[in-house]
Amino acid sequence: MLPVVNWKKNLFVIWLSQFLAMVGFGCCMPFIPLLLKENLNINDPNLRGVYTNIYYLASMVSLCIATSVWGMLADRFGRKLMLLRASYAAALFYPLLAFAPNFWVLATIRFVCSFFSGTVNPAQTLLIATTPKEKHGFVLGVLSTGTNSGNMLGYLLGAEIVERFGYTEAFMTCGAIYLASALLVHIFAKDDFNVKLAKKQRSAKQYKFKDVATPAVIWLLVLFLCFGISNRLLQPNMALLVEEVIGGIKGAARYTGIVSAAASIGGFFAGLCMGWLCDRIAPRKLMLPILIFSSAFTAAMALSTNVNMLIVCRFLAAFAICGIQPVLQLMLTKITPQELRGTYFGWSGSINTAGGIVCSFLGGTVVWFCGIRGVYLTAAVILAIMIPILFPTVMAMKKEFVTDPDATAKNLQK
Repeated sequence: MLPVVNWKKNLFVIWLSQFLAMVGFGCCMPFIPLLLKENLNINDPNLRGVYTNIYYLASMVSLCIATSVWGMLADRFGRKLMLLRASYAAALFYPLLAFAPNFWVLATIRFVCSFFSGTVNPAQTLLIATTPKEKHGFVLGVLSTGTNSGNMLGYLLGAEIVERFGYTEAFMTCGAIYLASALLVHIFAKDDFNVKLAKKQRSAKQYKFKDVATPAVIWLLVLFLCFGISNRLLQPNMALLVEEVIGGIKGAARYTGIVSAAASIGGFFAGLCMGWLCDRIAPRKLMLPILIFSSAFTAAMALSTNVNMLIVCRFLAAFAICGIQPVLQLMLTKITPQELRGTYFGWSGSINTAGGIVCSFLGGTVVWFCGIRGVYLTAAVILAIMIPILFPTVMAMKKEFVTDPDATAKNLQK
């Protein structure tokens, strides 16, 4: 008999764990371009832009490979186990980044770290698996408030730690907070997964790839890819844009923390709004206005003439952009069987991360030839390209949409 899971308690525990995880992540990740200059003596801004994108390329390649693997393993061994693996790995590997003697060691550690960490995707999978389907939009929206508010606090905390103590202390703090997040999940989070039952279901239901990878799923994955490219163009290069806007390195760490915190506040409110709207309005109907506003305010960031303008535009862009992933994930749940959610979420995570791989090449090239503002204009264009892709996605979804996951499973077996 499967254990009964209190989905509200699970939501609170996982929300808090991801809040802590993002505090830890925010303590160190936005400051990599500054660390390259201060600790590793890479002074040329264009060269630092290239190295920053190589660093994130190492992360994206590793995560792209790993996410699908861990997603499939989640459908075989349980979702909580995958979240624990990611949390403990992050607690172990992130502090090691502070001790890298040169850039290539730094990139290698990041590659290993990314393969075993990455908590948001397994957290989403565990929540969806243990929550009634009529609450899926609500829990994904609420979870995104945790990740964004955690990022906000992490950016501010990390900026102060870097300014007062240095980068090593910031990375060590990151590891300690991830450890607290892991222990919280380990002790309090619940999963109703049964390994023997899952094996029996897989034996009884044989899925062919062509039946699982339906046209609507393929179109959605294309949207995930575009979103991954645009979103990861924004994140790693923020310190460089701040440095460009304020006209120097002095105060760049603090202003990077403030701008990133503004993004997290926007993401927090986006999560509340999307969680409420997605359980009342078809997610596919929300995507068009979200994409229009995302593209417009991202372009405004690139054209910022002072740091105050940048802060406001980053807040508004994040408010729109942070609604994209939960809405896409919810669209995916509408057309996929429950017992394959780990696999599908693994696919979406890998494709999203593949966008990061593309952006590592694209971002490095654009920043070299066009400067950092060109990177943000490119992100705005890619968000705009998602608008025409949305229409065939919606048409395919209308043909495949079902409200009963069991009915979907039966249809896939025909």
